[in-house]
Amino acid sequence: MVSSIQIMKLNTNSSLTSSKNSDLNFNLTKIIDSFLNDENKYEFDFFVQFIKQKQSNSELISKFLSDLRHLVDRLDPSKFDQNLINVIFYEIKWSLYSKNKTILSLFSEFLVDLNSAYTSYVQKCLGMLIKMFLLTKENDVDNEAMFLFAQNMIQNLVKISPSSKSCIIKLCDSMYPYMIKDTVIQESYIKNLLKLADYFKDLRLNLFEICIQKLLKIDVNSTREQILEAEMNNDEQLLTEVNEASNEDLTRPMKHPLADRLDVKMTVFFEFIKEKCFDSKSGQLNWDSCKSIYKDLLFTFDKYILFTYGSSHVQFIMFYICSFRSMLSEGFLDYLWKKFNAINSCAITKQVCSYYIGSYLARAKYIPITTCLATLQLMIKWIHSYIEKNGNNSNTLNFDMHRTFYALCQTVFYVIIFRNRQLFNSNDSSQNSKMIDLVKSWKLNEIINSRLNPLKYCLPTVRKKFARITYINQIAYCYSIIDANNRTSLPITGQSSLNIKMFFSNQNESLDSKNSDSKKSGLSDNPLDSFFPFDPYLLNRSRNYIQKCYVEFKDVYDENMEESSEEDEDDDESDDEDSDNGEDLSTDEEQSEETDMDEESEDNTEKTRMETKKKDFRFNTNLYDSDFENSMD
Repeated sequence: MVSSIQIMKLNTNSSLTSSKNSDLNFNLTKIIDSFLNDENKYEFDFFVQFIKQKQSNSELISKFLSDLRHLVDRLDPSKFDQNLINVIFYEIKWSLYSKNKTILSLFSEFLVDLNSAYTSYVQKCLGMLIKMFLLTKENDVDNEAMFLFAQNMIQNLVKISPSSKSCIIKLCDSMYPYMIKDTVIQESYIKNLLKLADYFKDLRLNLFEICIQKLLKIDVNSTREQILEAEMNNDEQLLTEVNEASNEDLTRPMKHPLADRLDVKMTVFFEFIKEKCFDSKSGQLNWDSCKSIYKDLLFTFDKYILFTYGSSHVQFIMFYICSFRSMLSEGFLDYLWKKFNAINSCAITKQVCSYYIGSYLARAKYIPITTCLATLQLMIKWIHSYIEKNGNNSNTLNFDMHRTFYALCQTVFYVIIFRNRQLFNSNDSSQNSKMIDLVKSWKLNEIINSRLNPLKYCLPTVRKKFARITYINQIAYCYSIIDANNRTSLPITGQSSLNIKMFFSNQNESLDSKNSDSKKSGLSDNPLDSFFPFDPYLLNRSRNYIQKCYVEFKDVYDENMEESSEEDEDDDESDDEDSDNGEDLSTDEEQSEETDMDEESEDNTEKTRMETKKKDFRFNTNLYDSDFENSMD
């Protein structure tokens, strides 16, 4: 800083005067030369402060830039004082001139000349430009003009110094606004990063990684429970169900602040994918561009999303882009299945991949039934092979040893539940018969009756609905096994389950007291720490990109189900009291699983059994020995 005494000592004949009417009467060449020759450094320091204070004077800034451009050769960073450069890069508010094309043009020309002469200024210049991606809330600022200026200048600087691309990634990451910043600021920043990704194809993967990491941070800090609680109205009732949202709800801001920011940023990301994958004029899919973006997103998914605990929405980016062509969805399934079978994949990886496969097959409307059946066939084959190798050894009761097996079994059950209409209840009776024969050839009864007992470790809702569907269609009989499991709830051996729970747990901490009895017995309602990554999408505005290709659960067997008589209900209650541990304990725990299937009450399984018994329906146990006779086509 220059003191007032030092300023007063300046020569009255100096090249700079402080009179208000003579702001433009300065000789920049003489000031810089005097500084470089150690003749009058005080005058230079005074001029730096003068420019900083008078930065709102457009005529002054215009003259300053015009003169400085011709003195670029004197701005050698090894000799020249950096105070003036720092004022230019960091302290002058260039947004004040967002509507002044003349000054922006002069500034652009100066930056090009400066960085062409001395590439050591490139990093500082890039930092200033990337900072312009943050929206300014002043009314007289044209933010779009500043965004365009910054984008164009970054492209010019990379042409001047190609090695500066590495600086762009570091600066974009370090300057990314924190998740509690205003929504409009975060929206403008991610838009500009995606524009950079579109221009610099070789940096797109790195920029995707930055965007995905920041999205994940918001996603895991706005849980499904918190979002649903915030969306409650004054009467503590949900405003609208996800699958019945009105057009107004699709544009309504989220009440949860972090969810609202995530909603806006996910909309920006979805729109970017749509614009780059489809031709703007013809609307046709640009396959080369789509395939390239898909590869980058898949790499990012594998690196960040797959193993992120508590993510509820960011994974839908892969769900969305895979809807563009069947080859992409099949490729995504192939990636998950290969990762599941990889020799170097640990138990956690296999478990997570199985949950992604199951949720994806169940929820993606664009996946044809043939692809679903082919994937189920692969999983069934793996399960039977596992039973042959491990079904008769002495460690069949070791839960931790067989976690992967139990997770994949539950995945198969889950997909069958969601695809039950296509498998067993289509309008074509001959097709239904073929499908039933095909499913019977999978010998599900052998799986559920194996010593590994997969039904014991399934989620209660999955177990109940799978039992009812397979019973009605004569595929398998689960009720006797479920009853036996309810009467003999054994503790889970081993302690490695703690390791998985650090990464994936679908249980809410608030439910600990509710399920204390089940935990004391050593068997919780979610022993596999199950989760379904493609559970209903809760964000209002970005949901529009998902809902057209998303399957909502509909239970065909609930539509015409008759209510059981009071005597049957009394009999069911007495049977529950006679059992050692009773039926599965809490509906609250099932509701915490956040699936559409949780809408069913606890006694629907027993009702189905009683209805079937009334009709004297006998299950044909010989239906499981038939061979696989129908191809997947």
